[in-house]
Amino acid sequence: MDGSDTRRSSRASDAQGTEIPNLKDLAAQWQTKKFSDQVKDKVLKDKVLTRIQEATNVIMDLAAKQEGAVGDQFDKMEWDSLYNYSANVMDEYTKNVDSILNQLDQLYRKQYLWQESVFLIDSQTGASVIGKAEEWMKLKEQHLEHKGVQLDRSANVIKSAIERLTSKN
Repeated sequence: MDGSDTRRSSRASDAQGTEIPNLKDLAAQWQTKKFSDQVKDKVLKDKVLTRIQEATNVIMDLAAKQEGAVGDQFDKMEWDSLYNYSANVMDEYTKNVDSILNQLDQLYRKQYLWQESVFLIDSQTGASVIGKAEEWMKLKEQHLEHKGVQLDRSANVIKSAIERLTSKN
């Protein structure tokens, strides 16, 4: 059985081009400090985990400075407190965002009212200006018509005077 296992593993490794480790060898690797340090380094490359480790180190250093030694209260992460703090932060953030959105909505309503008011004022002003211009034009037309009538009379008077002067001669 031992010989057939090695033949199978060598055939599998030849087929894939890589060597498949034996379970015993794999377990032995996991038990060495060097391998566990390598895995730990890979895991700690994640930013979140690095930040948690940094925060834990800061808390430990602070506790050591204040009490002279690390207290029992810092041995475990208080996940409930962390959850409560994050929940409170999210609640406060949500309230602030809701408040800002309400204010923005009110500002949009005020802007709409101002736009409508300005539109009405502009419309009334425009209508008033057009009405005054129309009235002025009518008065000018009447004035020109009156001047035309006066010119006709003057022309008739001049014509009749010229006719009288030419007919006497």
